[in-house]
Amino acid sequence: MKMNFTKKLKTLNKKINSEIKKFFLEKKKEHESTKKYFSILEEFVLNGGKRLRPSALIMAYKGCGGGKNVIRESLSVEFFHNSTLIEDDVMDEDELRRKKPTVYKVFKNEHLKSNKEKKYDGSLFNKESNRLAVSKAILMGNILYSYGEKCLSSSKIDAKAIKKAINIYSEAFIKVNEGQLLDLSFESKTNVSEKEYLEMAKKKSAWLVMASIRIGAELAGAKQNQIKALSKYALNTTLAFQIQDDLMDISSEMNKGHGIGSDIKKGKKTLLVVKTLELCKSRDKKSLLKALGSNNDRKAKKAIKLLHDYGSVDYCKTLAKKKVSAGKNWLRKAKLANEAEEFFLELADFVIERKI
Repeated sequence: MKMNFTKKLKTLNKKINSEIKKFFLEKKKEHESTKKYFSILEEFVLNGGKRLRPSALIMAYKGCGGGKNVIRESLSVEFFHNSTLIEDDVMDEDELRRKKPTVYKVFKNEHLKSNKEKKYDGSLFNKESNRLAVSKAILMGNILYSYGEKCLSSSKIDAKAIKKAINIYSEAFIKVNEGQLLDLSFESKTNVSEKEYLEMAKKKSAWLVMASIRIGAELAGAKQNQIKALSKYALNTTLAFQIQDDLMDISSEMNKGHGIGSDIKKGKKTLLVVKTLELCKSRDKKSLLKALGSNNDRKAKKAIKLLHDYGSVDYCKTLAKKKVSAGKNWLRKAKLANEAEEFFLELADFVIERKI
C-alpha cells in the first residue's frame, strides 16, 4: 500500500514541533534572566517549515534498523537549518520570513518601542537600532546552532555513533558557510559557470540534507555502503530541490511567500540566470545583468521572459528531473526498510511536484 507522504510528513512534523516546544521550555527554565530571547527563537523556529531535515534524519535512522526514539536528536539539524535562516535574513536584509518578522526585525522593533532612534556615522551602520538588531540576530543564530549540537551530545545512543554524528554536524557547518560565501561572491561576478553554481548549491543547500540523513544512518549503525548510497541520494535530490526552488521563484502559479522574481531583484545568480547568460546575445545579456539587483518589476519581468526565451527554464526542469531519477536509483541501493524507502522515494517526487 502506497504511503501518503504528506500525511506521514505531517505526523512527523507534529512530533518534532512538540519536542521543539519541550526543548525551549527546558531552556527558559534554565535561563530565567534571558528567557525572552529563547521565546524569540522558539517563535521563529515554530513559524512554519516542513521539517524535512529532521524527518529525513528520523526516517534514515528507522530505515537502517534503528529502534529508539530520536526525535530530540533530530532537532539538531532543524536548529542548524534555522540558524542559517536567521543569518541569511541579515545578509539579504529581509524583514519577513514566512510572513512574520525575521529575528533581526523583531529585535529592531523591540528596541524602537522603548528607545528613540540614534543616528551616527559608523563604518557599517548609521542607525543604532540596526546595529543592535543585527548583532543580536547573529548571536541568536550562533546559540541556535550550538543547541543543535547539544541535542546530539546529550543523546543516550552509543557514544561512538554520537561522536560520528557530531563530526558530520560540524563538517556540515563548514560546508554550508563555504556555500554561502560562494553565493555571495557570485553577486559581483559576471560569469558564473554551471559547475560553479552546482558546487555552491551542493554546499549551501544539499550538504545539510545529506548530513541529516547520514546522521540518522550513523545513529542506527548503518553499513558504509548504505551511508554512501544515501549520501548520493541526498545530494541528487537536494540539488533538484534547489533547482525547483529557483523555478518557483519566477512562477506565478507557485507560492514562495513573496513576489515573483525575488531572486532576480536580489541579484542572485541562479542556474536559470547562469544558463541564460551563457546562451544569450550581447544585448540581452546586458539587459539581464541590469535587472539583477534592481528592485524594478518591469526589469524583473523582462528578465524572466529571457529565461524562458533562451530555454533555461526547460533546461532546469529537465535537469531537476534527471537529478531526482539518479537519486532514486541510489536510494534503492541503500536497501532500507520498506517504510523508509517509500518515504524517501515519495520525498524525491515531492521535490518536483511541490507548489509551495
